[in-house]
Amino acid sequence: MRRTGAVTTVAVAALALVSSGCTPGAGDPVSTPTIAAVPVVSPAGRSAEAVVVSPKDCPEPARTTDGFQAASVRPSWKPLSVTGEEGTLHSGAMASDGVLWALHDTWKAPMTLRRWQDGRWETTAAPSRVKAVKALATSPGGGIWAVEPGTGAWHGTGTWKVGVREGDGWRELVLALPDQEMGNSVAHAHGGWVSFGGVAVHWDGASWKRLTLPDGRGPEGGLDAYRLFGSGQELWAVPAEGSKAVRLRDGVSQVVEFALRIDAKEAVHDSQGGAFRPQAVAVTGADETWMLGAAAFGTHYLEENEDTDAGRLVALRHTRGRWSCTWGPFHREGFRGAFTEAVPDGDGGLWAVTAESTMWHLSGGRWTRERLPTDKGAEPHVTDLVATGHEIYALGSVTAEGRSRGALWRAG
Repeated sequence: MRRTGAVTTVAVAALALVSSGCTPGAGDPVSTPTIAAVPVVSPAGRSAEAVVVSPKDCPEPARTTDGFQAASVRPSWKPLSVTGEEGTLHSGAMASDGVLWALHDTWKAPMTLRRWQDGRWETTAAPSRVKAVKALATSPGGGIWAVEPGTGAWHGTGTWKVGVREGDGWRELVLALPDQEMGNSVAHAHGGWVSFGGVAVHWDGASWKRLTLPDGRGPEGGLDAYRLFGSGQELWAVPAEGSKAVRLRDGVSQVVEFALRIDAKEAVHDSQGGAFRPQAVAVTGADETWMLGAAAFGTHYLEENEDTDAGRLVALRHTRGRWSCTWGPFHREGFRGAFTEAVPDGDGGLWAVTAESTMWHLSGGRWTRERLPTDKGAEPHVTDLVATGHEIYALGSVTAEGRSRGALWRAG
């Protein structure tokens, strides 16, 4: 097996931190000039030997087995806001001052920056040189990063801009990665890290740190996109399509390949082929991490010759160096409930959401599930979960009469 996930050092074209000169929005402080050289991208840490989580670690049980035993309970989430505008909210990030930031997407115009404070959403101007914000993250200093992929990013030599807001206005970090193939992926940001294509980078206040990711190929031939989960102590990069994730902890990066499978003898068209796909991570303790995902394959509905998916949910727990699995029951038709997001709940458990926007809670070793409260006839859709201690938010939209509007809920 070719060694992947190694952390390497590359020279970058050093560009400056500059003031934005943006027109302040309501309550925006005026930007102040900041200039500093950024000479190199340094290693994020050492590289450890790759590991494989195999069927021997987590053998598939009988198809009727339901290890979750998740009881349906009354909604405990509270609706906070439904915007008057069409669109959805996503890319949530919580600043150290307790202000929640998000992107509002109408699918027709560039996304706009929003911040939630004093019980309402406020539109905020982005740095003037950051034209198209695609992702948000909390910066290492507790502020906000607004990330724009460069126009050359899809062609192999991208220049990326990061607007940084830490108390007294916006400044700009500019990062160039020569000869770095970005693929056709989408930027994702989390906890002071930004991922795109086969690389994730982190600004530590003095230099960029780089983590090289497995170069799996997506369905259209581009590099697999990676989403970031975890915390400053343990970061995970999880692929959108592949089975190899990367864990960075205590300065050591490690590729973890999930080689679990379900019996796919009924598969009739190209799909996952029964392979497990990691999808979301929650770090719930100093030595406890949950990897949530699903295993599926393509088949046909029993009563008609139309494509459908069959599969089952899987939750893997990593503690004391060992993996163990919880398997959900097998769904022969219409399997659409794969996990999409997960965050720790602040009490040793976790909240997760499925593609059907059902909220799952693990607390005290017991799983429950619930639907988000909405007006009658409206359907919720969750795009993102944001957690800071015991305060947890769900961002997304509600759809009614063919119209989607941005929505926000809070747990508890």
